[in-house]
Amino acid sequence: MRWTVALGAGFDEAALEAAFAGFRRLYNVAPACVLCAPDVLSRLAALTARSADDALRRELRYAGVPALSAILVPGTIVIEGEVDETRMGDW
Repeated sequence: MRWTVALGAGFDEAALEAAFAGFRRLYNVAPACVLCAPDVLSRLAALTARSADDALRRELRYAGVPALSAILVPGTIVIEGEVDETRMGDW
């Protein structure tokens, strides 16, 4: 599953956590990875007190989830995860 969230340029950690919580609430699974627009990845590196080199080497993680650079609209993330269709129930 993929869920796109527009965080904006000056997001804080609370906004990022809210996006992750929204994904968990919607799909009832933990995120597997988060794809980030380049500006979001830089901001995430700054928020987590990592260097810009971490983001360039694709080693950046948030809440244990890999944060990867992607070609996206600035200020946007895409949270991905896998839903087990046999455990979904009747939605």
